[in-house]
Amino acid sequence: MVYSRARFIGSLLSIVAAMSLIGCDAQNDVSTPDNASKPANVAENKSASHPPEGYSVSVSGRSLNDSQVHLVLTTSIPGTIELMASISLADQAPDDTWIGKNERVRLVNGIGQATFDVSDLPTGQYEVAANFYPRWGFQDEESRSSGVSESLEHSHPISLKGSGESSELVAQRNEDQQWVIENVIMGSEWDPSFWRDRFGEWEEFPVTTRNPDIISNYYFESLEMTLIVNTLKDEVVVWRMGRDGL
Repeated sequence: MVYSRARFIGSLLSIVAAMSLIGCDAQNDVSTPDNASKPANVAENKSASHPPEGYSVSVSGRSLNDSQVHLVLTTSIPGTIELMASISLADQAPDDTWIGKNERVRLVNGIGQATFDVSDLPTGQYEVAANFYPRWGFQDEESRSSGVSESLEHSHPISLKGSGESSELVAQRNEDQQWVIENVIMGSEWDPSFWRDRFGEWEEFPVTTRNPDIISNYYFESLEMTLIVNTLKDEVVVWRMGRDGL
């Protein structure tokens, strides 16, 4: 019996010792994920990218005369880029027919220039703007190395005399022209009363390439468009921009 008790006590002590060792291993196992997460966090922080700061574009516009505006465009992006330079009527609604002009301009080593003919733009307040788009604006490796990934823009107001017409008149004409373009096709009914009530009187001018007993040219000053009409069928043959008939 004494021998059996000794064996039992020995076995019990062995079990306790084993459990202690298991507990130590378990603590080490629990601490491992915390320790392992530190390099992961460091790696994550290293891989995080931030858009570069300090890069910009700017535009300065001035009227050379009533019909020309000169723009000087600058940027802090190195190398060669292209951006969109524009002159647009201020306070246009998204669904308005846009009044303005734009073109791509190349900037080399931070500077570029453009001159716009504004003789056909109405009198009013405008915005001159420079817009850089990374999707197509980089023109060499030096500019790409800047890492710019978001669009850049700058604008400022300017007053234009332009054509001398009011912006309201031009906006209405653009809207009316758009209606004709979208709704009048070959064979559309020619209803003189409708056209007179909506667009005012027209000027008829001679037909030179067709039978004048059948075809008539009607120029609408309010539209700055010509309707060519088959008066025999009371149908529109075609419309044309400006005073341009058959």
